Amino acid sequence: MLAVVALSWTAGVGETRAAEQAGDAAAVVASVQGRFDDTTDLRADVVQEVFLASLERTVSARGTVAFKRPGKMHWNLQGDEPQVIVADGTTVWFYQPEDEQVLKAPLDSVFRSSTPVSFLTGVGKIADDFLTSVLARTPESIELLLDPKQQNGDVGRLELVVSADSFDIIEARVTDPVGNVTKLSFSNRRRNTGVEDGEFEFEVPPGVDVVEAPIGY
Repeated sequence: MLAVVALSWTAGVGETRAAEQAGDAAAVVASVQGRFDDTTDLRADVVQEVFLASLERTVSARGTVAFKRPGKMHWNLQGDEPQVIVADGTTVWFYQPEDEQVLKAPLDSVFRSSTPVSFLTGVGKIADDFLTSVLARTPESIELLLDPKQQNGDVGRLELVVSADSFDIIEARVTDPVGNVTKLSFSNRRRNTGVEDGEFEFEVPPGVDVVEAPIGY
């Protein structure tokens, strides 16, 4: 009887802790989403590290990024494989100077609401599209795990490290279904500075080929 009571009590404690953790994650997510909703535009310095699982090596780049809601962004990355990514709200351009080629794709096919970084562009809502849990907490930061509610072969998982006081994103780690991991570290963040729309317009450089993304990209 004592064993049964002990097991029942332990299960009850586990359920209580699970409920507390779920509530804690929901509160953090609400604060992070609120921070995004109050941000019309954002500039930051960024360091990108991509672990390529098939090659077992990491490719690094650093540069700048700008976002403007909804659906606008501009990444300028220099490093092992320089690239420029520009979204104007309807179209995304992926430009790799070394290949002298730019891939053009519709925004909604690249950043669906279930895509891990979709909410950065104002396309999705974290609580609507992801199951969340708190992985770790320190006085300075909170680490969140986001798993897509709708699973499919294209969707990975997202881990976010946010500031414990401002709820700004400090770091994001995206793991795709084949094990590639993209880590983004943000610093020198500037919110609501009035980024001009012209910054999100892409002009194809002379001599560069434009490739239209296939349907279903």
